[in-house]
Amino acid sequence: MRNAVSDVYEVAKWFLHTEPMTHKKLQKLLYFSYGIYLAQNNDNFNELSNSLFENKFEAWVHGPVDPKIYSLYKNNGINLLYLENIETISFNQDVMNALNKTMEFYGNYSADELENISHSQAPWMNARKGLAPIEASNNLLSDVDIFLTFKRLLLNEQI
Repeated sequence: MRNAVSDVYEVAKWFLHTEPMTHKKLQKLLYFSYGIYLAQNNDNFNELSNSLFENKFEAWVHGPVDPKIYSLYKNNGINLLYLENIETISFNQDVMNALNKTMEFYGNYSADELENISHSQAPWMNARKGLAPIEASNNLLSDVDIFLTFKRLLLNEQI
């Protein structure tokens, strides 16, 4: 699979430059942007050759989580994350389309609302099948499930 961005942290920095946010909100925006990019830049689920970044999301209790980003910010707790140093972050048009669409559709939701949205979607639900609601899990969300979910949302103009 070809990744548009070499490191998920570059996308995280873009979101944090947009606005201060909690770790949980950042995790969900990363997940939604990954799904939107997958749906916008692949034709069908049999050939998912384009992804936003290589990191995969795990089906944690509070929704999809990228473990790399989690380990980077876990000590921050529920405090707002922000970047003190302003950097110029430059992405190609396909990446910017996905990131802007993510902020347009999901940016005004709280972290808890985004968690609820992710809990209602097939990728997280399928990865958590058979698990108790508060049972820890590192099950991976399926890229096929993510693609199908976000393709349907895009086609129905819900994002």
